[in-house]
Amino acid sequence: MSYLNLFWAELKREFILLTRYPFELVSRLVWNLGFAFMIYFGFGAMGGVGTSSLPGFEAGQMERLLGLLITYIAINGIGNATELLADEVQTGTLEQAALSPPPLVVIVLLRDLASYVEMLARFALVLAIATLVTGVRFHLNVPGFAILLTLMYLGTEGIGLMLGGAALLYKKVATLSQFAVMLVFGLAILPLNALPGWMAGFVNNFPFTKALLVLKDLAVTGVPLSKLFASGAITSLAINTAIFLGLGIAAFALAERKARQWGTLNQY
Repeated sequence: MSYLNLFWAELKREFILLTRYPFELVSRLVWNLGFAFMIYFGFGAMGGVGTSSLPGFEAGQMERLLGLLITYIAINGIGNATELLADEVQTGTLEQAALSPPPLVVIVLLRDLASYVEMLARFALVLAIATLVTGVRFHLNVPGFAILLTLMYLGTEGIGLMLGGAALLYKKVATLSQFAVMLVFGLAILPLNALPGWMAGFVNNFPFTKALLVLKDLAVTGVPLSKLFASGAITSLAINTAIFLGLGIAAFALAERKARQWGTLNQY
């Protein structure tokens, strides 16, 4: 089976599951929107009367809402690999997947990419509802959104593959995954330009943050996509993504080889 056929099979599987479990789809939408609205309107109410007239408040709210709306894509990128492996272990099919012709890392990566296609469609719906409810108007650049979200997802997927590799070896990595998720939530609402220098150096090279900064320029400030390419911002993001994804694939492949040697692929 070619990798393209495998991806197509995983994509069909993703949408079949989506249509067969509509309650899960509704739950995801409620979660995606509910948390974003809670934080967005919570920040709006904190200052009481006149808050909206503070300098930079409206732009800050737009940036915060955008960050919250894309967190679930980043969180899925980080957590998909470990969830997939946990499901395979629970159903007892991990060893069959590992013995199939495509490498296990390819199966995990293509299934996660199929999940990302579904998430992009859901993101478009969530963004439309959020702008309708809040009245916020982003500078919508569909190709720009697609490029930046894809680069962000692939970068966080690299981190997810590292966690997936740890899960292959040590099985229980929930605490580490939860830390990564909380880090993403924090970065979504923090004023990134106000972080101290030592922290900014780390945070600004995290795939989610790097993509979020460029997305804010595109969707909030209205910087054209051509200028983002010319400034090197997208090239820098692409390099960052390639590094994290490459490290993730290498770490997962190494962990899989170790798990096979130890005989602990499907059990601790």
